[in-house]
Amino acid sequence: MEEINLRDLLSYFKKHLILFIVVVLFVVSAGTIYSVFILKPEYKSQATVILSSDKSKNTVQSEINANKNLIDTYTEVVKSHRVLDRVKSEMQIEDTYEQLVKKVTVASLKDTEIISISVVDLNKNHSYSLANKIADTFTDEIGQIYNDKSVNVLDRAVEPQKPYNVDIVKQEAIYAAAGIVLATAVIFLMFYFDRTIKTTEQIEQLFKLPIYGKVRKLETEKQKQQRKKRAEKAAKLEAKQAAKLEKEQQKEAKKAEKLAAKLEKQEKTSNEELGVDYQDGEEAGAEETQSAQKSEAEVKPVVEIKAVGRKIIAEEKALQEKLAAEVDEDEAEVEEFNEEMLDEDSELVLRDNPKSKVSEDFRTIRTSLYFSLNKKGSNAVLISSSTPNEGKSFIASNLAVAFAKTKKKVLLIDCDMRLGRQHEIFGLSNKEGLSNLLAESKSGEYRKYLQKTTVKNLSIITRGVVPPNPSELLDSSIMEELLEKVKQKFDYVILDGTPIDGLSDSLILAKKTDRLVLVSAANMTTIEDLQNSKKALESIEVKISGVVLNRTIDERRGDKYNKYYN
Repeated sequence: MEEINLRDLLSYFKKHLILFIVVVLFVVSAGTIYSVFILKPEYKSQATVILSSDKSKNTVQSEINANKNLIDTYTEVVKSHRVLDRVKSEMQIEDTYEQLVKKVTVASLKDTEIISISVVDLNKNHSYSLANKIADTFTDEIGQIYNDKSVNVLDRAVEPQKPYNVDIVKQEAIYAAAGIVLATAVIFLMFYFDRTIKTTEQIEQLFKLPIYGKVRKLETEKQKQQRKKRAEKAAKLEAKQAAKLEKEQQKEAKKAEKLAAKLEKQEKTSNEELGVDYQDGEEAGAEETQSAQKSEAEVKPVVEIKAVGRKIIAEEKALQEKLAAEVDEDEAEVEEFNEEMLDEDSELVLRDNPKSKVSEDFRTIRTSLYFSLNKKGSNAVLISSSTPNEGKSFIASNLAVAFAKTKKKVLLIDCDMRLGRQHEIFGLSNKEGLSNLLAESKSGEYRKYLQKTTVKNLSIITRGVVPPNPSELLDSSIMEELLEKVKQKFDYVILDGTPIDGLSDSLILAKKTDRLVLVSAANMTTIEDLQNSKKALESIEVKISGVVLNRTIDERRGDKYNKYYN
């Protein structure tokens, strides 16, 4: 039996949490509908009968033993035709004997001489009257059959107050428990029979293959809408803070102007009051002491006014610094909301969104590949996959951009001459490409088929027109000559191959290149797909250099993690 990783199981449950909730709600809703609209309320009434005797000292024990032996017989008598047919006749019941027997339950209480007679009916009045009637008829018939008056009614049935089969709280709890059990079973079975690859650890454990890295799944439409909303919110917040700052600055400017005018007026008045007439020289000497005292007394208020003015100016400056600090905080908050805007129609994340987490994934893969491709003459790498739609062209294009960003000359060749789409990813012409080059045997003129891209140091040879014999063209000597020449002229040569399943193109190229990178898609590529690809490559003595797991889900969350990349 295959081992089950508890961490993977919990992660799988987390991923399918919505399904879990839906199943539970469905079961609870279905149960509630059944209880409210379909289940018919039934009423249960119970009467009891006891076997009694005169209890004399000599006979009490023997009679008790005899009564206990008769209990089983009496329980059958209660449901006999003799009793129930008489009850039907006297109560004028239209039910058949079989229908009536299903409503009646007879049981003896353990280690007692008591028999309970229970009746379940849709009519609560009919249930308790029927129970009492059966008890009375039974005691009467037993007296006639056994000529025994020791069987008597102990407790008569009473009218039931509520249905015995309807308990909303209890039933809802049962439905919820049943829903949880069912949802857990469904998700567990899905996990157990899910043969897709989910983690890089799974690849390492099952296939013993090296991992070059993993690439996170690109944004969904919902995530794009959420990002746009955050950007709009950030823009509104920025505009609001700018308006607030401008308003505060205007207010403070007006206050400063008023304060300056007031200080100027007070200083002018003080100077006029301090003016001294020195025309009378004789009086000047006499009044010198008095004038000095007066000047000292009146300069003091001016000094105090100036001190107050300086204090107000200092407060104004402090307020402006506080406002500036608030603006910085608001700008920091805006930067928190502002994320790099992706080009919605581009798959070249390293070109259009170099600060994203996906771009960092490609840099990690580039680093892993760098050391194995660093040897001279060992710079050609084939990118392939087990089945279509696993993202090999996406990986190949961004990996080519990643190497070109290191100021190395990179050539990307689209070797999928059937469905290659590198020309679509880069927005290039596909009139002439690899198929034309190989068909015309012009490996020496390969520069004619090179196309420059918007990424510096990166050139591409597109697939060209679809040929009738792509496998034969790839297996030709012209292809070998082409690879030898471009490997000498370029630092790195990346080939975008075909899927391995059902096609020989990538198997042919794998023998001609230096490294093979296999792309698998999380929750899509099955264990059998990867196993078959590995066997196919091993059959031609080609070793898988490493695996890239594409479309993984980023389970790490938190502002610190996101800010690290932004």
